[in-house]
Amino acid sequence: MDDMTVELAGRHPFTGFTRWFLLTGNRLSVSLVILVGIGVAFVVVGGSGLATVTAPSRVMWYLNGTVNGLLTLVPISVGVNQIVLSHEFGSIQDLHERRTDVTDFRERVEDRTDTPVSSPYASAFFGTLLSSVSDTASSFQRGRDSSQADDQIPDDLETVAEAVVDEANRANDELEANSSSMLQTLVVMLNYDNSSQFYEIRRLQTELSSRDDEPTEKLQQIKELFVEIDAARQFLKTVVVERQLARLSRLLIYTGIPAVTIAAIGIFRYPDISDLALSHGVRVVVVGTLLITTLVPLVILSAYILRVATIARQTAAFGPFLPESTD
Repeated sequence: MDDMTVELAGRHPFTGFTRWFLLTGNRLSVSLVILVGIGVAFVVVGGSGLATVTAPSRVMWYLNGTVNGLLTLVPISVGVNQIVLSHEFGSIQDLHERRTDVTDFRERVEDRTDTPVSSPYASAFFGTLLSSVSDTASSFQRGRDSSQADDQIPDDLETVAEAVVDEANRANDELEANSSSMLQTLVVMLNYDNSSQFYEIRRLQTELSSRDDEPTEKLQQIKELFVEIDAARQFLKTVVVERQLARLSRLLIYTGIPAVTIAAIGIFRYPDISDLALSHGVRVVVVGTLLITTLVPLVILSAYILRVATIARQTAAFGPFLPESTD
């Protein structure tokens, strides 16, 4: 990688169905899509005779394994989630320090963005930071139009400033269009790439270290704003992931107990059903219904883990390092 320029690397925003499936889509809707896909595949395989799916011995084997699996999966998943969420608890001194740290952070951002009181809403808070980045970087472009521009604004600096302004304005426009929840705000900020720009700002600071004028001060301001954005983004990620895991724990309890109950009823009743004079198609539907209803907790768990894992992957390289590939 060239030492003098860093290309946008590793940040490949998801679009279309992939974006909806992994991040923005309602997790219950995503779970429904997965369940429908499983159901259709099962009916096709069973109805076409590619596999014998209605034999009582095979159904009993599946239902017994499902009961054992659910009785293990649900408590372990909920327990792990509670461990993750347990850092919310602490002594009064720890909680006071956390609250003080957040207040100090907000006041520091207010000082750097010339904002009397920052918004308590995530989208507006990030919008203030992005607007300040854009305004500060735009001063280089305005300086280019002044009579002393040739002495103050190097061409390389103006190019970097233009990229900073474009990226900040793009993210701000997306925030204004998608600002109804913390999750949507986080999704927008996941696609805001300031890591490569942070490097370029530091490189320019080094090249202009011998100067003590307004451009070098502006570079320092932009670098400090980038640091605040990264810190706020990581904090927002923590809040969003905690909320997602808390909701996941609740849904696993809501669906896990009914799923175990349905599987147990199937164990007791399916042998009797298989003795009835039912057509092959009806038996496939009955077994398919048992399959889908007992897989609901696992599918919901998968849908939420997909979102959490995607958020973790997209935020893993923010800050001083850039991924050199998409692997």
